[in-house]
Amino acid sequence: MGKKMSNAPVYFTIAQVRFNSILALESYAPKIQECLRKQQYPDVKRGVISTLNISPPMVEGEGNPHIPVSQTRRFMFSNMEGTSGFILDEGALTLQTTKYETFEKFSEDFLKGLKVVHEVVELSYVDRIGIRYLDAVFPKDGENLSKYLTESVLGIADKLEGNTIHSFSETLVRKDEINLLARTIIQNGKLGLPPDIHSSMLKIDEKFINLHGLHAILDTDGFIELRESFNLEKVRERVDAIHNEIIKAFRLTITDNALKVWE
Repeated sequence: MGKKMSNAPVYFTIAQVRFNSILALESYAPKIQECLRKQQYPDVKRGVISTLNISPPMVEGEGNPHIPVSQTRRFMFSNMEGTSGFILDEGALTLQTTKYETFEKFSEDFLKGLKVVHEVVELSYVDRIGIRYLDAVFPKDGENLSKYLTESVLGIADKLEGNTIHSFSETLVRKDEINLLARTIIQNGKLGLPPDIHSSMLKIDEKFINLHGLHAILDTDGFIELRESFNLEKVRERVDAIHNEIIKAFRLTITDNALKVWE
């Protein structure tokens, strides 16, 4: 089993499986909620995601394009502390946590939730499996980021005169079915979240709330986009394989000194 770091930099973790559409989600939700409640996710919220589909005029000379709005229902099931929670919509199950301990525990929690959905709904297939980690790298007083990050992701910011406002590094690689997107965002100020992450139901750990100054966010996203019949053990294998690639990228991004500080 993986060892829990005593001062781990991870502050937000996501696992997601996308599957066949469940248009009757509303009727299945009560049974799913009752099962997740027994797995220590008693709080529930309903939500709607509105999506604009901007299309060009269908008739020549028509003045205004038709802009239909599609709405997707979703349910959010979170724990009592507000640190972990599932988001279930008509085509995906997502687990988010701000209290990450080990990969084994996180993946097991996610697979238990996915098993609940499958037992209630009987899923037909999955077509995307993904894991995403956000790590916050704040140097100690008197240190700089070069003690924590390898030169390959630091860019030229520390070689220029003046205060660094923003620096960005991104790499996308594909190994067999696994896509790995590794970003390093260096910025000055308070720690934040990427704009595509919806985190209103969770609380960020207190040790990250008051951090301020020059820091880096390691945003590592591994995913497989492949349609295959639903099989929980196969999903487990895919999740493990994705995590292995994420760990490789993480280790190549940080220094030995960083690992010692966090362990």
